[in-house]
Amino acid sequence: MRKVGLVIATVTAGGVFAAYSLMSAVTAPLQGLDLEGVACAALDYKLGKLFNISAEQKANAEVIIEVGSAMGISPKGQVVAIATAMQESGLRNINYGDRDSIGLFQQRPSQGWGSQAQIMNPRYSASKFYNSLVKVNNWQNMAVTDAAQAVQRSGFPDAYAKHEATASQIVTSAYASKSGGGGGGGVQQINASSGCIPQPNPASYKTRGYVSKAMSQVGKPYVWGGTGPNGFDCSGLIVWAWRQEGYQLKVRTSQQMYDAAVPVRRGQEKPGDLIFTEFEAGGPAHVMIVVERGLALEAPRTGLDVRTRAYNPDTENMRFGRLPQSQMTAATAQA
Repeated sequence: MRKVGLVIATVTAGGVFAAYSLMSAVTAPLQGLDLEGVACAALDYKLGKLFNISAEQKANAEVIIEVGSAMGISPKGQVVAIATAMQESGLRNINYGDRDSIGLFQQRPSQGWGSQAQIMNPRYSASKFYNSLVKVNNWQNMAVTDAAQAVQRSGFPDAYAKHEATASQIVTSAYASKSGGGGGGGVQQINASSGCIPQPNPASYKTRGYVSKAMSQVGKPYVWGGTGPNGFDCSGLIVWAWRQEGYQLKVRTSQQMYDAAVPVRRGQEKPGDLIFTEFEAGGPAHVMIVVERGLALEAPRTGLDVRTRAYNPDTENMRFGRLPQSQMTAATAQA
C-alpha cells in the first residue's frame, strides 16, 4: 500500500459491499507484503461496533501500520503491534502506567526501551516494538497473543487475544483501501501463498438456486470422486450444484475450497456458505453446505447417501467459508 486509508467492507441486504473511509490517508510502502497469517476482513462486522475509536486512536493506528510497513514488517507483525497497543494503552499515547510504563506500548525507560521523551514519540515506540518482535524466534508462526507476550512479558499473557479480530480488521482493511476495495470489495483470504487480496463479491445472487439444486440430490449415493449426476463425494456435490447455476468452480477438493474461501465467523454463516470439518495435516477432509443456520447438506461417506443433518459449531470442530466469485467462471449448465 502506498497511500492508505482505513476502510471496512460491510454487506448490504442485497449482498453488495460498501466501503467506508475510517482513517485519514497516510503514506506507507505496504504493497507486495505477504499477508499470510492475517485474519482477513470479516464480512459481517458492524461499522460502529468495530471502529468506535477516537481520532487519536485512529492516528496512532496509522502510525503503527506506517512504521511497520517502512521497516518491512509483515502485516501479521502489524496486527501483533496493533493488538498490543490496544491492550496496553487503548491505542492512546499516555504518559502514565504501571511503575514507569508509558506510551502506546507501555514501554519502560528503566528497562532499556529508551528515554521518556523517546517512548512518548509514537514512531519511536512502534519501531522499538517491531525491533523486539523480529528478535523473537519463530514469531511469524506464533499466535498473535503469544507473539505479543514474547515482546511485552505481561502479567496477563493471554490478554492480547481479544484484540486480534479488530487489529486484523484494521490492517487488512487498510490494505483493501489501496488495492481497490474502497469501491467494490473487502479483503478476502485466498490461500497460504497469496495471503489476502481484494476479490469481487461472492456470487450471492445465485446462492439460493445453488442450494436448491444441491438439496434436490438428497438420497443420491456417495461416490468417491463423483461430481454427479448419479453420485457425489462431498465437494463434488458443490461443484455439480454450482454448475447447474451456470458456474464452473476453479476448485475441486475440500482442501482447495478451504484455501479459496472467504472466512466467515461462526454464527454468521448464511445459506450456501461452506462448513469445513475433519481437519488433517493437509486441511479439511470434509465439506458441507449450509442450508440454514444449524442445518447442513452433505455427501458424507461410502454407504451413506446425500443427506441433511443438524450441526453445532460449539461442539464440533468446524470452520465456515464463502467461495468468492473469483473462484468461478461462467459456464453453460450441465447435467
